[in-house]
Amino acid sequence: MPNIYGPILPLQLDPRNTSALVRDMQTKIFLESDGQLNDFSPASPLSALVEGQAFAQGELLYYLNSLPEAYTLQWLRQLGIQRAIGARSVVEVTFIKKRGFNRSVVIPANTIVSTSNNLNFVLKTEVRIGDVQSSAKGIVESEKWGSVYNVPAESIEKINRNILGLERATNLTFSQGGKDLESIDSLKAKAFSLLRRRGLISAEDYENEVSLVASEAAVIKVLTYEDRFNIPAEKQSGNIVICVGDANGSELGVLTRANIVKSLKSRIPLGNSISLISPEVTPVESTISCEYDDETFNGGLDLYASQINKIITNTISPESLPLGEEVDYQKVFNTIYGLSFVDKIKTLAFKILVNPPEATDPDYCSDLFVSELINGVCIESSEAFIDSVNTTYKNTNPIRTYRSYRVVVSLVAASTQAPLTYTFINKDYDSALRG
Repeated sequence: MPNIYGPILPLQLDPRNTSALVRDMQTKIFLESDGQLNDFSPASPLSALVEGQAFAQGELLYYLNSLPEAYTLQWLRQLGIQRAIGARSVVEVTFIKKRGFNRSVVIPANTIVSTSNNLNFVLKTEVRIGDVQSSAKGIVESEKWGSVYNVPAESIEKINRNILGLERATNLTFSQGGKDLESIDSLKAKAFSLLRRRGLISAEDYENEVSLVASEAAVIKVLTYEDRFNIPAEKQSGNIVICVGDANGSELGVLTRANIVKSLKSRIPLGNSISLISPEVTPVESTISCEYDDETFNGGLDLYASQINKIITNTISPESLPLGEEVDYQKVFNTIYGLSFVDKIKTLAFKILVNPPEATDPDYCSDLFVSELINGVCIESSEAFIDSVNTTYKNTNPIRTYRSYRVVVSLVAASTQAPLTYTFINKDYDSALRG
């Protein structure tokens, strides 16, 4: 029979509090004395003895129950793990002079301003409102640490001292920067994350390390032994192969790649080496025809078409599609169909484009049968066509992903069946042409 595993529960020697201990001790005394000791009224000496004993036992239990956490904290301290102690919140406050008061008003440093629920903020430096001025601004800092001091705008309303000519103070923006003392559970999670970084073992360990070293790395995959059979041998110089690219699937910079390898090499088991490869990104053309109620939605059709284009480009992108996965026809269909202006999706189709080997020929792009020049590569034909009949397409390349190149959106009026077509060229994710 296989082993069954479960989470490690926190150790608690005795869950009872002082009240529970008092009740249990009174019951025990009553039973052991055969009912002879039965006066547990507040004025009874027996009650005083029981409550005193229960308090002492409760204190002992508190420290005993705290021992596991104390041992954990001491162990983390020996490992050099530090605890985030929190931070104060900071905000700019506007001090407003009384109307008709024509003299200067000086608000000294360390003046305390407060919210209605008595959260105090301390003025950092002196603020002076001139003779002809009606207000002046100063920076205040929360009296204590904590996220509770991240208060919304206009919540500071009290000044805790009388200043001649000063009417009120308020914050026109929300305060920010306040952080709480890090919890023990959060400290443990951080500690074990750091411990895992000291020795990389699983694919998740490597992927987490790469994302920490290179913030621009949005596409990360550690290839399995089986994945590597489908990758050309010349791309695999090491026995730990990681495919990594930016949000568009493009190759990372030389310096970034060098930093990744340097960081990983110090943590991998002896005898292993790192190989970084880039994703293979295939362009996709999308065609969609949607019917809409032109009596309800009779304006801003370009914005509706842009919404559809955004859904497709966000879904068919290296950042959204895991390496080795296929274009999810049904996901795109359901998301677009959920738009309020879409009554019916008449057609939805994706064309997986091909980068032919002949594209390396400099004269190839002038050939009559070449349809496009995408990112400097000539595109001749499509590898596959995905529509309502053929909704699946098998991606056998573990480092391959897709990127939306062109989206053709036709919005068809329900009453007249007249189409209005928009063509979006997403080569650089920022240009759109109306056709």
